[in-house]
Amino acid sequence: MTQNAVFWLRDDFRIEDNPALSYASSNHNIVSALYIYDKSVFDDKREAQKWWLSRSLEEFKVDLEKYNICLEIVEGNQLSVLKRIKKSDNISVYWNKVYEPLEIKKDNEIIQFFQKNNIAYKNFRGNVLNEFQEVKKGDGTPFKVYSPFWKNSERIFLEKIPNKDHKVKKLKKIKKLFKKNISCKNILPNKDWYKKFDTYWQLLKNI
Repeated sequence: MTQNAVFWLRDDFRIEDNPALSYASSNHNIVSALYIYDKSVFDDKREAQKWWLSRSLEEFKVDLEKYNICLEIVEGNQLSVLKRIKKSDNISVYWNKVYEPLEIKKDNEIIQFFQKNNIAYKNFRGNVLNEFQEVKKGDGTPFKVYSPFWKNSERIFLEKIPNKDHKVKKLKKIKKLFKKNISCKNILPNKDWYKKFDTYWQLLKNI
C-alpha cells in the first residue's frame, strides 16, 4: 500500500459517514483531500454557486485540518488533473461515487486510466441506500412499477449488515501532494454582490 492517499472530493463535504475519507485516513500516513475546480462549469452559469462552494470549502478545510488532512484546490478539468498522477508518485486515490450519467462515465474513464497505469484506487457507495444494480426482480431484470421496487429496495437495505461508523483517523502530519493550489477565495465571483450573503452564512453556521 502506498504511503500517500488522495481523497477526491466531489459533493461530499463532510467528516462523518464519509467512507472514502475514512478508508484513506485509516490506511495511509499522508492524506490530501483534492477538490478540482473546473471554471468552465461555473463561469457565467453558476455565479451564486461559486459563493456557496467557496464558503463550503473554507468550512471543510478547517474541519479537515483537525485531522491533519490537507485540503488542496486545483484548477482544471477533473480528468486531466487526475491523469497527472503517476505510479512513481506513490499515491492511492479514493472517492465516493456520484450517480449522474456523466459522472458515471467520468468514473469509468479514470478507472481505466488507473488500471492501465497501475495506480491504486478504490471507490465507495455514494449518497444512496442501495446501489442501483442491487434492486432487481427475481428474473434479474429491473423493476418497472414503483411499489414493488420500493418494497424490495427497503427489504434489501434493512437486511444488510449495518456498517460500522466511518470514522476519520487523525494523522501525525499534514502535507500537500499537488502543486499550484488555489485558495477558496479564488473561486468567489469577480463582482462583490455576494458579500451581503455572508451575514446569512454566519447565521446558518450558528443554527
